[in-house]
Amino acid sequence: MTDLAQAIATETVDTLKKYYATLFGVKPKQTRKADLTSALAHGFADTSHLQAYWRQLPELQRQLIQECLFTYNGRVDRKRFRMKYGDFPEKPRGSRSFFGYDSGLPDSIALFFYPAESNYGPKQIPAALVALMTSFVEPPAADTLVTAVLPEPLPAGCSMIQREATVLNELSALLILLQNQQLKVGEKTGQPSGATLKKVAKEVHEYYPATTCPEAAGMEFIVAYGWVQLIANSPFCKQSKTTLAPARKTDQKPVATIKVLWEHWLKNRKQDEFRRIDNIKGQNGKGKRYFTNPVERREAIIAALRECPVNTWVSFDQLSRHMFITGSQLLVTTEPEYLYLYDANYGMLHSSWFLLESRYLRCFLLEYAATLGLIDVVIAPPEMVGMDEDRTWGTDDMDCLSRYDGLQYIRLTPLGAYILGLADDYQPSEKVSTETPLNIHRQGRIVFEAPPTPWEQQFLSLYAEQDKGHVWMLSSRKIMETLQLGGNVAELQQFLLARESQPFLPEDCESFLTNSVKNADGVKFLTEALVYSCKSVEMADLIINDKALAKFCQRLGKLQIVLPKSKEKSFREGLNTLGIGCV
Repeated sequence: MTDLAQAIATETVDTLKKYYATLFGVKPKQTRKADLTSALAHGFADTSHLQAYWRQLPELQRQLIQECLFTYNGRVDRKRFRMKYGDFPEKPRGSRSFFGYDSGLPDSIALFFYPAESNYGPKQIPAALVALMTSFVEPPAADTLVTAVLPEPLPAGCSMIQREATVLNELSALLILLQNQQLKVGEKTGQPSGATLKKVAKEVHEYYPATTCPEAAGMEFIVAYGWVQLIANSPFCKQSKTTLAPARKTDQKPVATIKVLWEHWLKNRKQDEFRRIDNIKGQNGKGKRYFTNPVERREAIIAALRECPVNTWVSFDQLSRHMFITGSQLLVTTEPEYLYLYDANYGMLHSSWFLLESRYLRCFLLEYAATLGLIDVVIAPPEMVGMDEDRTWGTDDMDCLSRYDGLQYIRLTPLGAYILGLADDYQPSEKVSTETPLNIHRQGRIVFEAPPTPWEQQFLSLYAEQDKGHVWMLSSRKIMETLQLGGNVAELQQFLLARESQPFLPEDCESFLTNSVKNADGVKFLTEALVYSCKSVEMADLIINDKALAKFCQRLGKLQIVLPKSKEKSFREGLNTLGIGCV
């Protein structure tokens, strides 16, 4: 018996009689199962008859079989098919069986599907029949990612956030906070403290100014949270108890630093972005063991982002729909029933792309891809979006499910194209910020004629302190901090000259900037030093006057002696020779 005949033989005699009549158009004379099986197998193997039968099927049924043959691995995927075609060829009402596993398909195409393992398992097209049919059946039309044109003006409450325009300035601000050890996280959890999030939020362009929905707590710290996690996970950072500190200098260009941050986050197995969907409970219970590898999830999202055209808007719904239809490997958990809302006994979640995977996708895009400027976004308050496709038990009184629900559109930036490997180098977008006129006064006093844009404020904050209103003062401290992190005084000069009506800077301002560049490497680090305190002035004199020790020791005050760390062993040996102990 052939493999195809073996698959057909798993059905009952009554079902095989029905399939025979459907395939050949006449009632069977055979009554034995073996004879019916053989007749159907020969009918399928008759390519001319099979093609004629195929051609007379309704278009929607042919489309389903095409998808099953080429896309769904021989099985039926109702949700994906209905999403792509807007309909599904259901079996007529009242004709479904309550025994065994019923495919729910019309008999005209149900005859292609047979149980893979038992009469109670899901049905699929046998491999032998797949081979026969793909010899003449064309593959289905590929689903394409539909682009969008933003409505003008944007709907009330919506705003466009051009992340590429601000990310380089934000990176410098975050590296300064890291250098000054201003970033605090939980010693065991690695979660940023509330004070840290507030501090970082002042340096970045957040999506929302405040929480507007009880189910979206923390929506005013999305960018801040993403930055802290990206910095903490990078090779530029080390954690000392609750403080993040520099691990090594970021002497690369800013774009290269962003690429390092991104690539290290993609490999991070310890942090799972889905944990940020905190209204979904059960993530720490039994459900924890069924979560998939976040690295593989991110790879699925990256594959979808690479399909997005550069500098072109795509609605989030279209991106999510496209990923679902094309069978994206984005899967949050293999056992969603362990997750719930409110109550573990009544709020069990079902396997829903729009409830789980789509929420994860929103979080990853807003908190990490957009934070690093790979995409620009259009957002609305989460409660404005609604939950029409996500309604399940426990959501009736919820305005939204997560702080990320407001994501409406995304646009892959040239920076994103470079980071994702779609471009060989980075060519910035055209300047998106307007140039607010300003006047430069003596002693580095900068006065804007109108409120500067958020981008201008973020850039200038790297080199100056805000005084009052639209007045800023150049700061030696900030300039030095920025220069040490890869900043450039020439960029500051270009920024000022582009907005100043005069074609030159005031003489004292020009001199101030020139001296800043000259003094940027005024002091160089050589080695670490040790400081020892002597018991008495006489003992300090004895040590300093010793010929052997005087070669590397220096007096620091009356009682203290300083020496290079590399000379510690020699120093102690010299003290022992003098008969002086060191504790």
